[in-house]
Amino acid sequence: MIPAILRIGSMPSAPGIQRSIDVFGGVLGTTSNAHLTQLGSSDVRDQGAILRGWLASWPSVGDHGRMPGLLTRYMAGELLKTILLTATILVAVIAFGTAIKPLSRNLLGGADILQYVIFAMVPMMEYALPFAAGFGATLVMHRLAGDNEILAMNSCGLSPLRIFRPIFILAAVLLLVMLALVEFLVPVFWSRMETLLAHDVTRLLASSVERGEAFTLGDTRIYADEVLVQETPEGSQADTRLVLVGVAALQVDEQGRPETEFTAEYATMDLYRLEGRSILKLVLGEATVFRSGDGSLVRVPTAEPRAIELGRGFKLGVKMLTLPEMFEVQAAPEEYPNLRPNVDAIRNLLVREASLRHLAEALDAGRRVEFDDAGRSVTWRIISAESVSQKNGAFTLEAPVIEKSGGASDRHRVRASSLVLTEDWRDGRMVFDLELSGLSPIDDGPGSNVRWPAEIQGLTLPVSVAAPERPETPTEILAAARAIDSTTTRFPALGKQIVLAIERFDTAAQRVLWDIDGRMQQRMAQACTGPLLLLLGAILAIRLRGSPPLTVYAIAFVPAILDIVLISGGEQSLRRGPTPAGYLLIWSGNLLLGGSCIAAWWRLRRN
Repeated sequence: MIPAILRIGSMPSAPGIQRSIDVFGGVLGTTSNAHLTQLGSSDVRDQGAILRGWLASWPSVGDHGRMPGLLTRYMAGELLKTILLTATILVAVIAFGTAIKPLSRNLLGGADILQYVIFAMVPMMEYALPFAAGFGATLVMHRLAGDNEILAMNSCGLSPLRIFRPIFILAAVLLLVMLALVEFLVPVFWSRMETLLAHDVTRLLASSVERGEAFTLGDTRIYADEVLVQETPEGSQADTRLVLVGVAALQVDEQGRPETEFTAEYATMDLYRLEGRSILKLVLGEATVFRSGDGSLVRVPTAEPRAIELGRGFKLGVKMLTLPEMFEVQAAPEEYPNLRPNVDAIRNLLVREASLRHLAEALDAGRRVEFDDAGRSVTWRIISAESVSQKNGAFTLEAPVIEKSGGASDRHRVRASSLVLTEDWRDGRMVFDLELSGLSPIDDGPGSNVRWPAEIQGLTLPVSVAAPERPETPTEILAAARAIDSTTTRFPALGKQIVLAIERFDTAAQRVLWDIDGRMQQRMAQACTGPLLLLLGAILAIRLRGSPPLTVYAIAFVPAILDIVLISGGEQSLRRGPTPAGYLLIWSGNLLLGGSCIAAWWRLRRN
């Protein structure tokens, strides 16, 4: 409680006033007891007038005097204690609430629950702290007003601005805390929460199998009937091995269409963790493989889909970016990890364009062209051709000579009336298909005794003679793609695909930039909510001191809830594109809170 020197609202008589004046005079050390006794005569009826008249005679006190440090520390301490206690309770309850969903989906183990809740407490403070500030200010100021202590301060000559100085200082500190929270701490802990859920891919997969759902990793979707987890399996460098029974795996292309389907009686999935990254290797036993590109269906003892790099365990969303990281993405959106699939699609098209250009130059110059056939463990070569034509990336060779080589001494040649060479992108690589017609043996070669297929599929260019050095960084890849003129390129169909891929990247990058702008505005508006709600709760508590404190808080709670809704709606609007209406919407809630504070303050000053 405030010292008795200021609690004049409860003084029943002049002797009580005399005692308070004696103490007050002793604190200030500016007058004598005789002068105070004269001011405290029993003829004075208005207790507040006694102190006001006395204070008016001393220019060092009053509206120009400094609020006693004792009162400033007292009010600030009471506010801080109540706000921190309220915020702790709210944050704990909300944080445990966020853990219910991952717990229900079996994504958290017993040792991870507490860690997850601790991580969740920091992001939840973004919402709990403003309401805790408003609630704490309402309770403290309502109690001070109800005990006539605010009236005592005013009767001693302290203006409302002086009385509210601790609240204004606390509001400024709260604004800085909220800015640091939403711009730096909350994104870090959001990412830690996501990492905790995604770091253990084995638990995620096991949970998906138990629920009978597909488990998606990159461009691969995995189904299984049963799963067995083995930690640090013997004879392997893997960190974790999963044994799957009744497995079906589906790899999709860039447009999400099925590319390769695997079915197997069993499979092993090895998880390797290297320098913070997770790499998954899937091996299927007694597998059936179907490729939609060429319609082939084969059964093999073992099948190994391409390894899946899980990155660092989760997709980095905009909400997980700190303010400096947002500025970095705005400066170079092509480096943003979530745009990497778009950049990879452009890189693949550049690989195809460079490979076709290399192939066309070799055929036009009459040089040999060599292809690897991993499925047959042989090498195919186009030795020569009478003429070469190209249309839309398909090459037609007249009277070509083809050589098949299985080793240094195993070489066979044949002549064909024509050869059609086409390219395609399958299984994450560029492949070529050959279609031969009019095969005839060469007189001076042993090809007459060899059976030649009419179609040869799934060929690749050797690494040593593949396309020349390609750009690797996202910035270099985009610069190389933009340098290609689709109207003058030798492969117009591929040039159009590159143009469309660049347009898709630009659209995705623009959406990311809009998302960042909306998130920045949301964080700023959210940070301003705390100080405004603190001020509104304190002002209403004094203005409505005759009402119960919960009623006062409910009055301040309504515009605060509306503010949160408007901020969320404005953010969604800005994510679709910056518009004046979006900015007005996201800040209208704070304008409402600020207007309420001004109106309540004006009424308080008048009364």
